[in-house]
Amino acid sequence: MDERFPDIVGSEELVARVLFSPSYIHNGRVAPTAFRWEILPSGTVEDYISVLRGDVEGQERSTRLFKARTEGDERYGYVRLCVGEIRMIDDSLGHRVKMDVLAYPSRRMACHAGIVAEIEGEWVTARTPITPEVMMLQKKLTMLCSDIVKF
Repeated sequence: MDERFPDIVGSEELVARVLFSPSYIHNGRVAPTAFRWEILPSGTVEDYISVLRGDVEGQERSTRLFKARTEGDERYGYVRLCVGEIRMIDDSLGHRVKMDVLAYPSRRMACHAGIVAEIEGEWVTARTPITPEVMMLQKKLTMLCSDIVKF
């Protein structure tokens, strides 16, 4: 374990979502599509939305390895979100939704984490139908974003 990134993601932590353009950007702002669960080319069904913990500016070089999932997209920049605010989204939707940020470190990126969601007790994955609740989560996440920081 990398001691800079404990197993529990603190509510005071800021996490960063790396953005690709044009699919994650709309009229110069973060689009809800930046927060979708996807089926990866390998067939893996995502059950979290990848984010990075810590100093993204210092990790910018590592993010160059990230591949766009949509043809024509390029790595664009990132936005920051406060973990505590993400966790509060459940309260704003009448307790039908729970959101969290969990540590998902890898050998290559100790700072890797994921935004997870549960709706009516069901874990949200890339196979979850796009319901009004899922769209609301995506929209609420965009509302928590800092201004876009371009690479």
